[in-house]
Amino acid sequence: MTTLDLTKLPDYLKHQRWFSGKAWPIKHVTVMDHATIEAGGCAFSLAVVEVVYELGSPERYLLPVQPSTDGVRDALENDACMRGLFDLIRTGGHVASAAGRVEGEWIAGQEGLLALPSPLSVRRLQVEQSNTSVVLGEQVILKIIRKLEAGVNPEHEVGRFLATRTSFRATPSLLGALHLEGTAGATLAVAHRFVPDATDGWKYTLDRLREERAVGERFLSEMRDLGMRVGELHLAFASASDEDPAFAPEPLLQEDLQRWSASIVGELGVTLADASRQTPDLERGRETLIEHAKRLAQVTPSGQKIRIHGDLHLGQVLRAQGQWLIFDFEGEPARSFTARREKYSALRDVAGMIRSFDYAEATVALEGGTPHDRAGAIREAFVDGYRQVTRGAAFLPSDEGAFDVMLRAFELEKLLYEVRYELQNRPDWVRIPVQALLRMEAAQ
Repeated sequence: MTTLDLTKLPDYLKHQRWFSGKAWPIKHVTVMDHATIEAGGCAFSLAVVEVVYELGSPERYLLPVQPSTDGVRDALENDACMRGLFDLIRTGGHVASAAGRVEGEWIAGQEGLLALPSPLSVRRLQVEQSNTSVVLGEQVILKIIRKLEAGVNPEHEVGRFLATRTSFRATPSLLGALHLEGTAGATLAVAHRFVPDATDGWKYTLDRLREERAVGERFLSEMRDLGMRVGELHLAFASASDEDPAFAPEPLLQEDLQRWSASIVGELGVTLADASRQTPDLERGRETLIEHAKRLAQVTPSGQKIRIHGDLHLGQVLRAQGQWLIFDFEGEPARSFTARREKYSALRDVAGMIRSFDYAEATVALEGGTPHDRAGAIREAFVDGYRQVTRGAAFLPSDEGAFDVMLRAFELEKLLYEVRYELQNRPDWVRIPVQALLRMEAAQ
């Protein structure tokens, strides 16, 4: 490895926006594995380090670095180094590391060898806090994963499944990836097709709600289309055969419903204990909410558990050329890879998107706009589109009553998560999920 001053790493990490451990004293930093990358006239070290804190669990990070007079600097600030990293992916190359090897993977085939300009343009994005993303040649978006976790990376796994095993194309296609094989093994980077002139669904929806006093048929038609895309995604997930155990659908059992129900009841108790201090009215409806959660356990099991998006909301879809694209299959960052890869009811994704509509309407109201109760019409259009393409699908409940009970329970689960998040991070926003809980109480 290129000589690095390891004593400088704690200070270096503290100044990186993607480093999540800024609040905790660092005990020491250890290099777990490293490789020297030499490509495009650039040489740098690709190191996986473990950060051990005075308190709490250790974390692993990817450091593409070069030595400097200050100790180390980020090699990916150098365009040549960035091109060299991508070239390793595009050529399917490999480089030995101290404890294994770094391997590039290009799954797009010959047709995916895009006619990229030379020299390859490099445009860094500043929208992410936890990773580093760059647009290459305005055709590829490369995400370098900074905080690493052992195990199968769900974003790579799902992207590869959709690209190679299904006909679902309403997503920026996965082109390739970079992996570290060995004792510190992890997926280090993923490359997708870049979608130019795309607007994320959150911004798109907010703009429409700001402009329109009442949602028109055109916007509702777009929401039906979004529901159809989500339904098609679930159909693609459910198409896996038994030969692909990571994706093959599994029967939905009574014990699954009971486990999910018990989890929601437990979350409800903890969440209401905190939220009721600000909103005492919530406590009066506790039994009604508990009943919503318990009904989930009483549903006659039908349908299947499948892989789902796992963190679906308006910020995880793009609007481009009049079409919806679904992206970011990383899952909820706070959950482990194992938990993110768990099969679940598809209605959990549906509930996540429905809650996003309510947030969009409430956000416009918080900005000073007049609330017009448009979320209900948007929800109806979205669910209508979803049901249109999934009617009769084996992974959904076999009757309407079970569909409604399960969807309401998963909405409640999402609401409780939102209340806890807002209490911890944005107390002024907690009124959004609290008001939705009060409406759920009243709709017994």
